[in-house]
Amino acid sequence: MDADPLLAWRKSFPILGRCAYLLTHSLGAMHESVPASLTEFTGLWQERGACAWEEAWLPRVRQTADAIGGLLGAPAGSVTLHQNVTSLLGIVASCLTYPPERNRVVFPSPDFSTLRYVWTGQERFGAAPVPVGSRDGIGIETADMIAAIDERTRLVALSHVLFKSSYLMDVPAIVRRAREVGALVLLDVYQSAGTVPLDLGALGVDFAVGGAVKWLCGGPGACYLYVKPDLSATLEPAQRGWFSHARPFAFEEGFSYAEGASRFMGGSPGVPALYSCRPGLEAVRSVGVDRIRRKSLRQTERIIRRAKEHGLAVRTPLDPERRGGTVTIACPDGDRVTREMIEAGVMVDHRPGAGIRIGPHFYTMDAECDRAVDEVARRSGRGT
Repeated sequence: MDADPLLAWRKSFPILGRCAYLLTHSLGAMHESVPASLTEFTGLWQERGACAWEEAWLPRVRQTADAIGGLLGAPAGSVTLHQNVTSLLGIVASCLTYPPERNRVVFPSPDFSTLRYVWTGQERFGAAPVPVGSRDGIGIETADMIAAIDERTRLVALSHVLFKSSYLMDVPAIVRRAREVGALVLLDVYQSAGTVPLDLGALGVDFAVGGAVKWLCGGPGACYLYVKPDLSATLEPAQRGWFSHARPFAFEEGFSYAEGASRFMGGSPGVPALYSCRPGLEAVRSVGVDRIRRKSLRQTERIIRRAKEHGLAVRTPLDPERRGGTVTIACPDGDRVTREMIEAGVMVDHRPGAGIRIGPHFYTMDAECDRAVDEVARRSGRGT
């Protein structure tokens, strides 16, 4: 076994004993304590019934939001939770108007589907989408993003790390340009939080969205929205629910927005996800994202080097400053190769137009990285 102190965590993630798990960029491995945590939830439901809302579940909403915020460099009270990012983007979109003189929404065209769908969907309300293309099919030139942002820009929406190529965007430069012209910035950190250190306050973004399902090892249903505290009070989301109200349990006919991030909460929270995500969050916090990042860069470099030795084409930035947590290897018959690898116990995935994605995390052994690349090479006719 590798001489790597982080591998001591492997015993806490049962799936690692059954396969080479290199799919954290899609779904983090489940911590062994998740069943007990969910049993705590069902026990409260069974023993306390509706009283569990006030006694445990609603306090858990704020505790979980602040725990996630701590990993993002976000102050307490600036993060709220929802079941998915699509709904959170809809809430943000409902805060905005698009007058003709400032109606442009700038985003990278290779970004994740939801971001494209949400912002092109705002055309019916007057938005003018401005997709920025990739020159090489891997990343987005910072200069191209900056050139697309002008005084007509209402919002710049982008992922911190592009999901197909693991290209890490130059967020500080983009934020500086947005500030110059008075545009807002929304950052999707789904593919960075937990494997790339984050300080949302230092980055200066206005909004950030993401979820615990990937590098935070928290499972589905625990997604989050950060809103810059001094901006929060100026926004009035049209997509609102009873938990957006300042006094939700007063059941008033009129509406008064809650203070802080709660105004973006909408309806009732998904309580089971708050329990399932806790063990993974605690593990990532205990390991430390700085340590995770150092290991990630070492192992992604190892994967890239081995891929080149096999003559495989890498569709991920070679520059570590521009690389997230995965490596994408071009593979003409990627669907077939991926299925065969999964059947052989090497868990990876394939994205059309990109390739096979290999995602090591803090619990990954070097030998698993090597095996994954060797399997891609062998099954695509490049290895022995």
